[in-house]
Amino acid sequence: MTDIDYEAVTSGDDNNSPESLRPRSNSYDSYSEAVHRQMEVVFAKHKRVYNQLHKHEKKPNPLDSVGYLSILTYSWCTKFFSKAAKRPLDVNDLFACSQSDSAKENAERFEKLWQEELAKHGPENASVATVFQRFLWRPIIISIAVLVITLGSWFAEASVVVRKLLEYSEQPVADLQYGIILVVILFICQLITCLGFALEFYLNTRWGMRLRTAIVHAVYRKIMRIRNLNGKTAGEIMNLCTSDGQRVLDMVLFLPFLFVGPVLAICGWIYTGILIGPSAILGTGVFFLFFPLQMVIFKIVSSLRESAVSITDARVSKMDEIISNIKVIKMYAWELPFINKIAKVRLNEKVFLEKAAIIQSINLSLSPLVPIIATVVTILVHTLLGDSLTAAQAFTYVACLNSMRVTLMSTPYAIKGVGEASVAAKRIKEILLLEDIEKKNKKPEDQKHAITISKAIFCWNKDAFPSGISEVNGDQCIDEKGKINNKPNQETDSKKDDHTNRKELMIKDSIADHTEMCQPFLKIRSKENLMETLFDVDLVIEKGSLVGVCGSVGTGKSSLLSAILNHMICTKGEIATDGSFAYAAQQSWIMNATVRDNILFGKAFDEERYKKALFACCLLEDLKNLSNGDQTMIGERGMNLSGGQKQRISLARALYADHDIYLLDDPLSSVDVHVGQHLFTHLILQELKNKTVVFVTHQLQYLSHCNKIILMKSGRISETGCHQELIALDGDYADLMRSYNSKQKNNNNLSQQRLTHEQLQKFESMKNGIKIEEERQPIEGEKLVEVEEEEKSEGRIDAKTYHQYTQAAGGYVILVMVLVTFAVTIGCAVFNNWWLSHWLSQGSGDFVPENVTMKSMMITDNPDISFYQTVYGMTVVVYILFTILRSTFFAKVTLQASSKLHDSMFGKVIVATMSFFETTPSGRILNRFSKDMDELDVRLPFNMDLFLQQTMLIILSLFTVAKVFPYFLIAVVIMVIIFGVLINLFRHGFREAKQLDNILRSPWITHISTTVPGLPTIQAYNKTKHYEKQFELLLDNHSVAMLLFNMASRWLGLRFDFVSTLMATFTGILVVLFHGSVSAAYSGLALSYSLQMMAIFQFAVRLTAEVEARFTSVERVIKYIEDVPTEEIEYSKEKSNEWPVNGEVHFKDVCLRYRPNLPQVLHQINFNIRSKEKVGIVGRTGSGKSSLGVALFRLVDSESGCILIDNKDIRNISLCDLRSKMSIIPQDPVLFAGTLRYNLDPFDVCSDADIWNALEKTKMKHVVHGLAEQLEATVANNGDNFSVGEKQLLCMARALLRNNKILMLDEATAAIDTETDSIIQNTLKEAFSDCTILTIAHRIHTVLDSDRILVLQNGEIVQYDKPSVLMESTTSHFNQLMMSTVGSTDKETDV
Repeated sequence: MTDIDYEAVTSGDDNNSPESLRPRSNSYDSYSEAVHRQMEVVFAKHKRVYNQLHKHEKKPNPLDSVGYLSILTYSWCTKFFSKAAKRPLDVNDLFACSQSDSAKENAERFEKLWQEELAKHGPENASVATVFQRFLWRPIIISIAVLVITLGSWFAEASVVVRKLLEYSEQPVADLQYGIILVVILFICQLITCLGFALEFYLNTRWGMRLRTAIVHAVYRKIMRIRNLNGKTAGEIMNLCTSDGQRVLDMVLFLPFLFVGPVLAICGWIYTGILIGPSAILGTGVFFLFFPLQMVIFKIVSSLRESAVSITDARVSKMDEIISNIKVIKMYAWELPFINKIAKVRLNEKVFLEKAAIIQSINLSLSPLVPIIATVVTILVHTLLGDSLTAAQAFTYVACLNSMRVTLMSTPYAIKGVGEASVAAKRIKEILLLEDIEKKNKKPEDQKHAITISKAIFCWNKDAFPSGISEVNGDQCIDEKGKINNKPNQETDSKKDDHTNRKELMIKDSIADHTEMCQPFLKIRSKENLMETLFDVDLVIEKGSLVGVCGSVGTGKSSLLSAILNHMICTKGEIATDGSFAYAAQQSWIMNATVRDNILFGKAFDEERYKKALFACCLLEDLKNLSNGDQTMIGERGMNLSGGQKQRISLARALYADHDIYLLDDPLSSVDVHVGQHLFTHLILQELKNKTVVFVTHQLQYLSHCNKIILMKSGRISETGCHQELIALDGDYADLMRSYNSKQKNNNNLSQQRLTHEQLQKFESMKNGIKIEEERQPIEGEKLVEVEEEEKSEGRIDAKTYHQYTQAAGGYVILVMVLVTFAVTIGCAVFNNWWLSHWLSQGSGDFVPENVTMKSMMITDNPDISFYQTVYGMTVVVYILFTILRSTFFAKVTLQASSKLHDSMFGKVIVATMSFFETTPSGRILNRFSKDMDELDVRLPFNMDLFLQQTMLIILSLFTVAKVFPYFLIAVVIMVIIFGVLINLFRHGFREAKQLDNILRSPWITHISTTVPGLPTIQAYNKTKHYEKQFELLLDNHSVAMLLFNMASRWLGLRFDFVSTLMATFTGILVVLFHGSVSAAYSGLALSYSLQMMAIFQFAVRLTAEVEARFTSVERVIKYIEDVPTEEIEYSKEKSNEWPVNGEVHFKDVCLRYRPNLPQVLHQINFNIRSKEKVGIVGRTGSGKSSLGVALFRLVDSESGCILIDNKDIRNISLCDLRSKMSIIPQDPVLFAGTLRYNLDPFDVCSDADIWNALEKTKMKHVVHGLAEQLEATVANNGDNFSVGEKQLLCMARALLRNNKILMLDEATAAIDTETDSIIQNTLKEAFSDCTILTIAHRIHTVLDSDRILVLQNGEIVQYDKPSVLMESTTSHFNQLMMSTVGSTDKETDV
């Protein structure tokens, strides 16, 4: 690539004076042709890649064009199954989402109904459940009508046809024609029932999915336009969208049974009373007792589920936090505290899950139990009253109860669904009631003004902060209860600064662009909910001006930007803006996308503008050295980028946006001096010369170039004016500049002590000739790699998966015990019916009345009637006892399995290598801990419970029918063959559909986890609609796979129903043909069980497929347990203080590469650091500075060579011991949700005095004293209730408390103002005087007082000596790094 002269690029003057830095009339015209040639190489390198970026054209949705018969028989699925049987499927095999099923259409309808509900009832009384009802009322009515016809046909078959067949079998004379007619009517009734259930399922599934899609998309759209999350985390939102959305779908699937079930029970009650008599009214009344019992169970399960879900939210949120900050956790060696924290949360979650599971399992057993109890009560009462009973009466009664049992089988699903949907509705309402960000339509009266603020007070919503935080603002104090009390202001400005504004940096949410339907509708505010942060703000910013904002940490600088963006609430005064915003946050938000996508940010590609952005933001060489150019994928949250690289991409995004007003929050803090000068000159002064720029900075040397300067102090604008005016004012700003210049003078004296005037002139001439090729070095090791695609397993579930699940549950002995409890329980039910048929067939037994030559069939005449009654009644008692035992045992065993798998998976993930987190999206990992764990905890046990019950019942039922009619075995053999063919065709497609369902779920979960933290940026750029459309597309893709998965089970179920119908018809034919050979009692037993087959078979097969599909979640969890690459971490029970004693560090021939397919980033590194020595590490961006820390902390093991600490090879030391013996203060400060004490001392080994001492040394004591609970005060997620600077100071306090011999600072003071930086530097000298300190620095002056300085270039050491020695050579690399510092500090900050 052609070298670009710095002079040519900048149309260079001979110096960097303020005048030479001023923008030209046409800055980009001054670019040389060499720039264009360089850019053409970058783009041409991957032109082919760009041309291939076309979306796959999806096939039309068959549901939009197929006929009613195809829908009724699910024939449109057959093609999918045929294709799946031939080869594995991928996402391109799926068809497009139907318009009527789309997220956009359904979400808009849901939001419209919600707005109407709000308008009618107000926010307090508005009900999301009512919106559910209005959304579904039409399809539910249709579904109920279909269900009435279906169940009516089934009940007519049981009550009329079966009775006639059994009466026929009791007749002494056979009438074959009459019998065959009855069998034909039986077949027709069965066929109507079969097709009716198919249509019912289709309607419920499709509308349930529409409601689920509407909810998920409506929640996301709401999140994209709210002011703040009110303490909600990305993990909670993801859990709501995944788990709660699914539960709403489950509710819709079985909701009609709640309406039809009681009606069918009443009809059955009346009919059985007519059939048998008063005793049947009493017995059938058990059905009515079942429904209130279900309501009680519903309330209990709902309460337990609500408690469990809230704990699950906390666990998933904590997991999200761990994954986001895994690098820091590893470098602190904090895996064990987080393992214990997750284990504690999981233990609490398990308590509620276990209780809910036991009750739910008992509830499932009520379905087969209720008909048995009803039959036993009826027959026992009937016989005890002395009334006789025929086989036709008894088994017609049994058949009627079995047809009514369908409602009982579905009612547990319905009750469970309604209960969990009601919990979901409350959680959804919490999101929907969050306050929308307001649209600012008012413009300044003067058209020359871009921003005007008049006597305004700005507040944060207190609900967005943890409870119990005391806020001191101006002359008021908000106490713990939220009451505002007037309080005389007796504190000094500095103390008030500490108390007042520690929360000012929290940028929660931003501007939203709504449709008319989605206008802000809610403003629930009170003084108690607000925390005043900015006071009496009067500000006018003219269009096209450059405004600098400065001040100490926590004085309100970032809050001022938040107020302009309307993140804050204006309680007094007014604000007006004119123009669109571009925003570069202090902590850059980077998407898990390509470099180009991050810069374009949804805008159309404009090559010329794109080139400008890349050059102005120093990204040319970064792209040139990437294997895929600007199509290289960035890791999630930019975790494989340095802070400077993330900041420059964020700035390139802002420049490319070409908006009117630019809000830049300390954009130069993460870059070195050379890059900082380039950015300020070419980006801010040249490219943004005609834009309005508000520039927050701690680097005071740039303020003299600003048209206006704002000095913030204690949440107020202390001074405002141009540089010369503020210096002449001789106020706080002048004092700040004098302090800064004094410090810079001392630093420059050190750098210039050996330089002559001639050497300085030589440096100036050299400085104007530096080439971009020399300045910009490659990104370290091309760490940007493609994110790995999620693997999709093929074929059936491996037997090893079932084996490992069994082992997790307790082993095969436990499995046998579970199966025995199920067999005994179901065996009692089957034995109960067999005993009834046996009793009826015995008639009067050996008793023959006088004057009667023929044996009586009156069971009341049987002398052993008491014995028969006792056995018949005791089977119910045994059944109930075993049901309670089985339910408790099964719930504990399955929860034991899921908990053990969860703990094993978390244990592997927390110690996974950094490369795993860099190449795996967090949404994919969180999907394992949210959706997959929900499957293991709740849905898999629920399905397995029913599956085992139905399987046992089928086996025993087939045995019973075959015992009565041996010829039935012929039908069984044919049935098995047909079932085998269907299952072979079905299982491939069903499994493929489930795999695609799992795979396509991860992208939209990742989308949520990525965009929620970036809300301020998304809203500032007015890109909410863009991300809503992206989410809409991802959700629609997943909906297609999910629809196929749900419909697939019914495709097989319908065909099994038809085969079962033939089996029942065959049994009816056997009853007719064997008239007189088989007693009516045994014929009734066989017929009743064969009629059950239609419901039981399809239900069991569906459950078989669902259990296998649910086991894909087990398989996915086990895959992480087995395949995630891990570090070898050993936890020592006792901490040794014997090593290291001196803190000597020695690198010997160290070579490092991040992954085998990437180039080396460190080459033959050799240097040593003496005990207590302070070493500065400097170099261009990408020179390998941070890689030294990676090697030292063994985040990646060195490829060759070794690192010795106190002459001990670190490879021979456990990672836990190694990392716990060193401290690091990272460039991006990290605080975790919890207490302040937990953040400072997670192992709880330090006394209060030690903690307060560390806070005092880092100037945070006053801030913590201002908190209501002080050390026990709650820290918000990501530490959002502290400013970035304050978080950095707390990280320093954390390092102080660790009291280690080795400390690494990775540009730790970049986000701190100059004055605080000086104090911290002195603290570091005093508090860490006995430590060996390695300081990675972009700002050279921060390491000039080091004992030695290490200079890196291209992963190699080019210089390593004392600063004074490095200064001697005028051509040294270190002097080249120093030159811009010399120039800028001498000229740009004169006062």
